[in-house]
Amino acid sequence: MGDPDMVRSPLFRYGNQNYETMDMTPGPLGDNYPQDCWVDDCLITMTGRDEKQTAPVQISMSQRIRVSHCSIYDVPRAGININEGTFGGHIIEFCDVFNTVLETGDHGSFNSWGRDRFWTPDVVTISDQVALHPDMQYWDVLEPNVLRYNRWRCDHGWDVDLDDGSSFYRIYCNLLLNGGLKMREGYDRVATNNIILNNSLHPHVWVRNSDDVFKHNIVFTAYQPAVMNSALGESDRWGKELDYNLFATGQAAMRKFAVHGADAHSVSADPLVVNPGREIYCCHLAGKRFLRLLLSNSF
Repeated sequence: MGDPDMVRSPLFRYGNQNYETMDMTPGPLGDNYPQDCWVDDCLITMTGRDEKQTAPVQISMSQRIRVSHCSIYDVPRAGININEGTFGGHIIEFCDVFNTVLETGDHGSFNSWGRDRFWTPDVVTISDQVALHPDMQYWDVLEPNVLRYNRWRCDHGWDVDLDDGSSFYRIYCNLLLNGGLKMREGYDRVATNNIILNNSLHPHVWVRNSDDVFKHNIVFTAYQPAVMNSALGESDRWGKELDYNLFATGQAAMRKFAVHGADAHSVSADPLVVNPGREIYCCHLAGKRFLRLLLSNSF
């Protein structure tokens, strides 16, 4: 956790942003915050016995934090949490995070908040402000956050939960075992080559011209949207590209949201799961070698 005084016009809690008094200079005010740290090869379990609003790995007001090869389980809320966009560049990789959100709610095995300078609770105001300042969504999150080669499971929320304006994410080659991928309002999230078992993408309250991409993924249900485009009064198109995915549960799930420009080139097919009781092999866009690693008992 870095020094809050390094953040320009911070909005650390759920509340309205004051755009009239905002500091519009990109980046931090100084360098008094953690940078280039590495959390590696850790086993973290049964945290949060007293304070439930905690995470075994909590990242806030930091830059380029790398979390690798960690096993995290039996925790009351998220296993890994990125608290806001300041200042980005984090990498979460090769982690196994499960049995999470056991004593709270509205969260995920991975959780992030945005609440950067562009963000306020009203999606119309966000869209209008970013239209006035087209690079505003990058003023605080200076580099993309990456989630790759992880295994996530949440039975009381989402496997991966990008909340409250979380922006500039690259999410690829992850296995999501139960709760799906939630993307609330935000910008420039790219999710590719992920396997989402028993669930799908949850697009919630997306902003105008979000530039979000969801393609080359395997999903097992139709998308599960919430409050999409109803307040913007403009195009019903969702994001920049939702396409080239494999739906394991039929044409109806794949075509359900075609009116929103989704999945014109996606396919409905058997993902070729073999012997799921012990080891799963799946032949699709994410690649055989990665899937054997993630889905086998030897992970």
